[in-house]
Amino acid sequence: MGNTSYFSDGGLQPLFYPTSIALAGVTVNNPEHWTRTFLNALLEFQFEGPLYLVNPRGGEIRGIKVYQRLADIPQNIDYVISTVPAKAAPGLIEECAHKGVKAVHFCTAGFSETGEQEGVRLEAQLAELSRKTGIRILGPNCMGIYCPGSRISFNMDFPKESGPVGFISQSGGNAGGLIHQIMSRGVRFSKVVSYGNACDLNETDFLDYLAADPETKIIGLYIEGLKDGRRFRQMVEKAARAKPIVLLKGGSTEGGARAAAGHTGALAGSEVIWDSLCKHVGIIHVHSLEELADSLVTLSFMDPPKGRRVALIGDGGGNSVLITDEFERTGLKVPPLPQEIRNLIGEFTPLAGNILRNPIDYSQSTMESEKFLRTVRIILQWEGIDFLIWFPNLAWVELSEMHRMYKIVDGILKESRAASKPIAVVVRTDILPELAKKVYSFAQKCVSSELPIYYSFASAANAIDLLLRHKERRLGKPLSGA
Repeated sequence: MGNTSYFSDGGLQPLFYPTSIALAGVTVNNPEHWTRTFLNALLEFQFEGPLYLVNPRGGEIRGIKVYQRLADIPQNIDYVISTVPAKAAPGLIEECAHKGVKAVHFCTAGFSETGEQEGVRLEAQLAELSRKTGIRILGPNCMGIYCPGSRISFNMDFPKESGPVGFISQSGGNAGGLIHQIMSRGVRFSKVVSYGNACDLNETDFLDYLAADPETKIIGLYIEGLKDGRRFRQMVEKAARAKPIVLLKGGSTEGGARAAAGHTGALAGSEVIWDSLCKHVGIIHVHSLEELADSLVTLSFMDPPKGRRVALIGDGGGNSVLITDEFERTGLKVPPLPQEIRNLIGEFTPLAGNILRNPIDYSQSTMESEKFLRTVRIILQWEGIDFLIWFPNLAWVELSEMHRMYKIVDGILKESRAASKPIAVVVRTDILPELAKKVYSFAQKCVSSELPIYYSFASAANAIDLLLRHKERRLGKPLSGA
């Protein structure tokens, strides 16, 4: 059942690699009810272990028997995913204790995040039962686990392939949102956990797990509040020495803190405190889900450049101006091409319609792939730059001519490897169906070549700058061009 990782796991292995799963509270009569989410996802992912369904009504769902009680299941159960109402949650834990269950995920809301006394009491009762029985609790009020290696998911359309990124998210919606944002850009995940109110297991427990997990090479975090600030700091400092970490802190403004309290009952901290922690520990601090997505794409597919000097090559004089502004605004450098480099390119490239400076506006000759790639080769051999950004304008390319762009992708990757200088691609799109179709097709070509791709000049500049700042902190000195 996938590649089970054995290490000191803090008792979390049954969540990520259960031998059997029971779904408690799954609705029998309504196939469109939200409680069917986990059943549909587990069947789509073809979870290999026994899968049991529990509902007092009994019956059958999609050919699978529904037991009226957990105790009626004759076999052992490792892991229970619960969608029972909040008031029924403590009773379910007691049933699980009699059945020898190791871990329970409570998806249901209605606990401390409501701010109501009854919800707070119920959550405290769950925490006490966890301590009393030894059963680990995930949640409540969360979406739980996505682990493609063990064929567990809370969404049918997540990728089935594993990858190097681990993501810990207090929010289930943000966990799903991040996966959907970057799955089409080639990023794949080792493990994702949405942990909600964290009455038992919290962000530090999962950080400890992923820091030791050999399948996880990069860690992303979305946190609204901490259960134990001192323990978290100790663990994130330890984890950051082993793996790059990207943090998005939710609820850092006054209004955001109110929203966090109503979402997961979290106590948010100030922006200044979190920014100071990130700088001290050496983790990448981002301020939006989009920045988090861009940073994970960059870490997954771009080797850190040796310095901050970039060559920009693409289509359009106006685009050239705008991308230069974005890159230099972040502290990246766009040095002018020396005359000898311009002369070399000018030997086979007409000056009319092209601007051979830096940025290099190659508008009139982009479709002449051999000339374009020869230009790229010359620029990458120049010692004055550390990496290259290609920004094609696909609006100018006919759909029937896209094969030429694919040829350039292959060639540009070959030149990048030969020069040991990384390359990234920026392609801007809009909602016009024809252009969107071209952009998606082009993006998939970049993904298959493991090239980082961005959809705006600002996002590319910001993500690469964050990567380089992270490298500079680890080295303890500025890079060339800083």
